[in-house]
Amino acid sequence: MSDTALALGALGSDLAFSVSFGIANELLAAATEAGVSEDELVAVVLAISVVLAALPRSVKIAARELHERELFGLKKPDPEHVPDPGGLAAFTGLLVDIAKRISVSISVQLLAANVRAKQPLRAVRIVSLLSVAVFFLFLEATSSVGNATRKA
Repeated sequence: MSDTALALGALGSDLAFSVSFGIANELLAAATEAGVSEDELVAVVLAISVVLAALPRSVKIAARELHERELFGLKKPDPEHVPDPGGLAAFTGLLVDIAKRISVSISVQLLAANVRAKQPLRAVRIVSLLSVAVFFLFLEATSSVGNATRKA
């Protein structure tokens, strides 16, 4: 990976964290005003995160099926022609990726805020926050279990 790609990746991560912190605070305020509990808010944001995580692969599978069945005027792809990875599809993929990062970060921050608000003892809050961190690290580590690359 080039230095530019690494710098842009780091910038995207910083941007996702900064934006998600502000969004999480606004969501908590809006939930309080609307009378929605924090637990319900966390569940909704987690559901959105799961949908955003599954969206890119689902769209690729659906597009491949449409091409193979030649539905909606789509032709079977030419095996010799490799499509250009750029364009509108790549940009949309990047938008979905950053939205997924932001939604996962919002989920973590909402869970942390929920733990801080509900646990009266500091030691219990610390252990609970650590368990939230371990849980999300576990999810991240196991999310690519089925995508192991084979080396020739």
